[in-house]
Amino acid sequence: MTTPSRSYAQPGAALRWFGPAVGPADASVIAGLIWFAALVGALWVGALAFGLLVTATGALGAWQAAAVRSRPAAGAAQRRQAGQRQLEALPLHHSHRLPAATLAGSVGCAAILDTRLAGAVTVAAVAASFIVVGALRTGGRAGDAPSAVSAVVVRAVWFIRAWAQVGIAAGCAAAIARHALGAALVLVIAASAYDAAAYVVAAGRSTGLRGQFAGMAAAACAVFALTGVSVPPLAPSDAVRFGALAAVACPLGPVLARSMTAFARRPTHLPAGASLPQRSAASAAHSGRRRRRAMARLDEEWAVRRIDSLSVASPAWMWALGLLAV
Repeated sequence: MTTPSRSYAQPGAALRWFGPAVGPADASVIAGLIWFAALVGALWVGALAFGLLVTATGALGAWQAAAVRSRPAAGAAQRRQAGQRQLEALPLHHSHRLPAATLAGSVGCAAILDTRLAGAVTVAAVAASFIVVGALRTGGRAGDAPSAVSAVVVRAVWFIRAWAQVGIAAGCAAAIARHALGAALVLVIAASAYDAAAYVVAAGRSTGLRGQFAGMAAAACAVFALTGVSVPPLAPSDAVRFGALAAVACPLGPVLARSMTAFARRPTHLPAGASLPQRSAASAAHSGRRRRRAMARLDEEWAVRRIDSLSVASPAWMWALGLLAV
């Protein structure tokens, strides 16, 4: 009698581990659907509208990333006293936010016009980053680094990271839309499927890799489902390859963006084996705290999170589309 009960309990345990952590009425799920509708609507209007939307998002993301890196990491003073000069002990300054947004936006705007122009603007923006950081040397004290030159170099690296990931992601997405709206639509569907699945499975949990696995599966399935639909310039065989590329590339963007966001690790509010009704009850019990946290995320990392899944996938897709001579 006990053996059948154990056999029936095993699928339930797997479902509790890999099943949904939030319901469809979750505020972030609704916001994600609105964002997906905005991207698809911009693509329906045309490549210019889509390019302007992702460029504005990339510029805001650069602003938010620079704002996050302008705050010293916890324990930085103690590490300096111990002689451990780590990169986190050399934060940016809040005056770097506007230049970061400007450089990210310039890359996206250049990509709307011409891909080669976007490459030239990106190189110029990297060089300008050192000038900006050297001119705005207000991000720390003289003792933060062995010399003023090394302090400028380290801050310039963080400054480039603040604008480059979101700016290049926006630029590549805009360039893809300018060359092929169908390919841009498939990319948006893949990235949105990844984001949705990763959030629904991992929100509020000690995630491990379950969110990434769910997102990869969702992105691959979303693109593979389009093989029966004509989406020029992608033939069915191309959609399979691009789906596999999206499944591999989409998880890498959030990993790279983790150092530029304030909420990289969500606290775990839910027991490991909680059922969906229990999770919903816990969410309702913590509604006030969740609301405050949602507003903080909107202020500090919303734009970065909207475009981070594209930050590796869109350059990879642009390169792959170049191989197809699109």
